[in-house]
Amino acid sequence: MTEEDNFKNLCSLTTRVLGLPDGSLALKSRKRPLHVARSATAYIGVTEENIHRTIIGKCLNRDRRLIYHYEKTHKPNYATCIVYRNTFNKIYSAYKKLDKTLKVFLDDDF
Repeated sequence: MTEEDNFKNLCSLTTRVLGLPDGSLALKSRKRPLHVARSATAYIGVTEENIHRTIIGKCLNRDRRLIYHYEKTHKPNYATCIVYRNTFNKIYSAYKKLDKTLKVFLDDDF
């Protein structure tokens, strides 16, 4: 799978977990639930999946420079904004549950 496919799957997971309409992360809406979901998903995509910022920006219909902003503001938002913290925790825990089910080998030798 390509990085773009991986990020689109992460976006689908986000919309499903948060109960948002499919494809809503790419809308130009500035509503807080969408903005927070976009920010958390982009941060997970960069840090966990190592997806290039240009690809994330393309999938979210945003400029890649905004992804740098999401990375920079993650810690302050997580520390001070309860909406961001709860949204990030929901997405991240669903991502980790999905990630654990994708393990192929049981031994660390492989």
